[in-house]
This record gives sequence, structure tokens and C-alpha cells, in this order.
Amino acid sequence: MHIINWIKRSQRTWLLDYLSTKVAEFGYKSLVQLLRRFCRRHGFSRQRSAKSQSTQGDLSELRDEFALEFHRSYSAHSKECTYNVDETGFYYDMPSHLIWAVRGGSSKISAGEKHSMRMTAVLTARADGTKLPIMFIMKG
Repeated sequence: MHIINWIKRSQRTWLLDYLSTKVAEFGYKSLVQLLRRFCRRHGFSRQRSAKSQSTQGDLSELRDEFALEFHRSYSAHSKECTYNVDETGFYYDMPSHLIWAVRGGSSKISAGEKHSMRMTAVLTARADGTKLPIMFIMKG
């Protein structure tokens, strides 16, 4: 926690005073809890640090360059011949994790599969705004 390192360097006397009021084995844990409550109260969130991230300006510039190149490459195609396809996989026929059973009775289900089935839904739209029917793909 970077806040603790800052406190150790910059607020050493406060840290020693704070820890002296706590039971020895719980001092550090108490400090961490105090700092977590402080961060939550003041709107800080825990995030995983990243080594290098592009700035928003760099990403916008890259997006604009890609858009120009895309339109230059595919401008010869009509809107009726340009498609956008998205696919998403999901599970269907999921078995329930919990069931209602008579107290003292068996909790076994009489029929059904233990595992669910996977399906992919493909959504397609043309550049002219026409939406094509959803295509479902299932394992043979």
C-alpha cells in the first residue's frame, strides 16, 4: 500500500504514536483498516497498477488513423456489401444449483443433465442499417 510507505517516510512520529496505542500484534492490521476506511470515505479505489498505458490522446489519434485507413481501403464497397458481425457465447439448459425438496426427503433430481449446453448467437447488421436474422450455432 503506497499510503503506508508515504506515512513511514513523511509522518514517522504520527505513525509511532499511533502504533504505540495499539496492541503489538494488531498495530499494522489496525493501520491498514484505518487507511482502507479513509480511502473508501474519500472516494479512492484499489486498482492494479499497469506498467505502461497509452494516454487518451494517443488512443484517440490511433482510432482516427485506423478509421481513415479503414474507409480508404473499403470505400469502394457499397453499404449493402458491408457487414458488422458480433458473436456471443452462452449456456442454455443450465441445471439448477438449488432445488426445493421435502424436508428429510431425497434431493436427487429425477431426470436432466448434469452439464449445460453451449450455444453461440451471431448478430449481423449491414452498413445500410438492415439487421439480419440471428443465427444460432450449436455443437452437432
